[in-house]
Amino acid sequence: MNPGSPFAAHYTIEQSTVQLSAGRPVRAQRLEVIEDVPPHDHAYHEICIVTSGGATHRTKNGRAPLARGDVVVVPPGEVHAFERVERIEVINAYYLSEWLMGDLGLLWTEPGAVPLFLSTTLMRAQIVDTVQMRLDAADFELIAAELSQIEAEGNRAAPSPLFLRCALQKAVATMARAWMRHDPTSATLTFRPEVWTAMEAIDRAAGAGTPYSVARSAKAAGLSVDHFSALFRASTGYGPTDFFQRRRIHRSCTLLLNPRPSITEIAAELGYSDAPHFCRLFKRYQGMTPSAYRTIYNV
Repeated sequence: MNPGSPFAAHYTIEQSTVQLSAGRPVRAQRLEVIEDVPPHDHAYHEICIVTSGGATHRTKNGRAPLARGDVVVVPPGEVHAFERVERIEVINAYYLSEWLMGDLGLLWTEPGAVPLFLSTTLMRAQIVDTVQMRLDAADFELIAAELSQIEAEGNRAAPSPLFLRCALQKAVATMARAWMRHDPTSATLTFRPEVWTAMEAIDRAAGAGTPYSVARSAKAAGLSVDHFSALFRASTGYGPTDFFQRRRIHRSCTLLLNPRPSITEIAAELGYSDAPHFCRLFKRYQGMTPSAYRTIYNV
């Protein structure tokens, strides 16, 4: 929440409201909105698909009419509001980005998916603000059906992780394709080949729990360490070492959502020297300890 900005959030909707958890890392719900919703932001990612009615959707970039078939994707911290509401019905979906990040390699294969649903978590440059677009009839029906299935599965006593993941992935892929048709320039992240190669090396190292060498990436690119680091930072907003540490923490979040491994075991799997070192870095990047993270998401 940034009350000093020209278009400021009156309040923030916290994770405790939507109750994402290890067992329900994605949730969906049908809502009927009968009055204007003041400017607000969220502590999580939100997808909103309009099934009936109308309103005016306001963001920092202006106002746009909202009607059946429109979808809005709102990253954490982005302010938006609904004005001139005419009894609008929506399906809202909320997802835990660290959980979705577990499929990052797969999501990169679907153009538009990473910038639309994960850019604010992954990077500090080339990030995507709130997106609103009109879906064609076929895409609307498919996405509405998948979100409805997520809602129904989430109401079960023990939702299937596989079912939830597959349903969200289908909805994500469909929205990414629609966005690529709607605005292909904004939907495409651009990386120089040497930066992309380094990002792949970083993900391999973070996943395997092995060290990452900036010098090795720079040498492979035929550049000095300083020149390579500047190129990497221009593309992602982070230096390569910082990006590597963040990807390790993203990976640790995924592992922490599983109640079986201990924090010490997770630290060892990710290549940290010991659990206290891991806990210090986790708190630096996530603002809380690994134990607190597990408590928040009911692990």
